[in-house]
Amino acid sequence: MKLRIYDPVVLAIDIRHRRFGYALFEGHGTILDWGQRVYPTVGDAERALAQKRLSKLMAVRQPNLIVVRRERWERAVSDSNLTNPVMAVRSEAEARSIPIYLIDQDAIQTTFSRFECETREDIAAALASIFPELLRSLPPKRKPWKAEHPRMSIFDAVALGVAYWHFAREHIIVDRRA
Repeated sequence: MKLRIYDPVVLAIDIRHRRFGYALFEGHGTILDWGQRVYPTVGDAERALAQKRLSKLMAVRQPNLIVVRRERWERAVSDSNLTNPVMAVRSEAEARSIPIYLIDQDAIQTTFSRFECETREDIAAALASIFPELLRSLPPKRKPWKAEHPRMSIFDAVALGVAYWHFAREHIIVDRRA
């Protein structure tokens, strides 16, 4: 796949309480970096630490845009566990003049329905086959009585990035406040 000169660097972030998963794309077929950042604090310290982690990440790669799942972004208004990480993303984006694109869960499901993926574990396995470098990060299959593996947020972020590239920008909502 050839990289065009105008392909943006996209930072996809899966926001969670006290951590976030991320994936950095250059063009639609190149994944540059992925991982998760943890900030085990609450309150104002949580926002400061999340912003510090984001700032370091953005300083290294300098993304052209940020992609976030719309449901989590909007839930931050009523969910105090998501307010601080969302505010950290928003303030980092404002400081660097980076637009934020919001993607619905339905868009992610539509993107992966062509791979016959029904669950998030199916999507993670499909992503590991598309990007073989992710294979070693693939969490083990979850047992019904176990909690979700922390690395699942990485695959949720990668799925966001792939959904962004799958859909044209006109189908994606932009948070104009950022």
